[in-house]
Amino acid sequence: MRGGVAEDYTYIVARLRAVEAALPEKAWFERLSRTGEENLLGSLREHFRAFEGVGELLDFERALAEERSAALDLVSSLLPGERPRLLVRAGHDFDNVRHAWKASKLGREATALTSFGLVPAATVAETFAGKLRGALPPHLEALVEELDASYEASRSLAAAEYAGEAAKWRFLFSVAPGERAAEYLRVKIDLANVQSFVRLRLEPVRGEALSSVWIAGGEIAPDRYEGLFAEPLDEFFAYLATTSYRSLPAAGLAKDAPLWRVDALLRGAVLDLLGASRYRHFDISPVLYHVELRERNEEVLRRIITGKLNRMNEEMLLERVEALLAA
Repeated sequence: MRGGVAEDYTYIVARLRAVEAALPEKAWFERLSRTGEENLLGSLREHFRAFEGVGELLDFERALAEERSAALDLVSSLLPGERPRLLVRAGHDFDNVRHAWKASKLGREATALTSFGLVPAATVAETFAGKLRGALPPHLEALVEELDASYEASRSLAAAEYAGEAAKWRFLFSVAPGERAAEYLRVKIDLANVQSFVRLRLEPVRGEALSSVWIAGGEIAPDRYEGLFAEPLDEFFAYLATTSYRSLPAAGLAKDAPLWRVDALLRGAVLDLLGASRYRHFDISPVLYHVELRERNEEVLRRIITGKLNRMNEEMLLERVEALLAA
């Protein structure tokens, strides 16, 4: 806890390190990239139990979701107390509520809810379908109120969603059990903003005011992004070289970098931050490393499977996989 007695994570670290030792290594993912589509499911079943229930490769997202849910359930069962569990999983609850809220505004059914949060997806869906009342915890009830207030003021679903995203990060900071957890959140915010900046410069798709896009709470203030947005993209990368993220331009974050490489670099930056503290026993860093590692591996599998389904050139696919595995 911040300002309190540090938790001893020795047992948790030992359990998670044992799980990580059994995860596929880089060479296995590279071999999977070279495996023919007809043999892919068999190879996946070697390491990922959820694929045993998948009859065809096109159903891969269901298996990936089951794998992530199982990993998060294990982590939750090990964590001491509510605050660490909220840090790891409550963000998914916020995402589910925002999705269901938007679907209700559009008169649609919420079809993209996940099982990654602490509140059952069915509870969220039934709440916005009018079948349940008072079933959401107070922090999610407050989120709904904020979404409604933002939409009432702006008449913009996008603006309300941005407000909900900001509310999510404020809540996560409020439950962060220690300075290491807060540092992790600051880095996640900065990298989310960097990704939004690059994507909006390369593929501008939104018409909303930029001031609502940037998330507060990171090292880089939101107005810095807004001020640099009209400048040449090189100016932004030059600025990053003066921050804690100076390694990103050196690693290849540049105006001609494809978005898949940008994503790989940003994921790698989070793992780099956490990797040095993965064996610490008195803060939550090793747990966060485990969660990020599992999500990275999930994305590697997604890249391989979609690449095979789309008949991507093997050399191009391997390049994308190796970029993600570099961290």
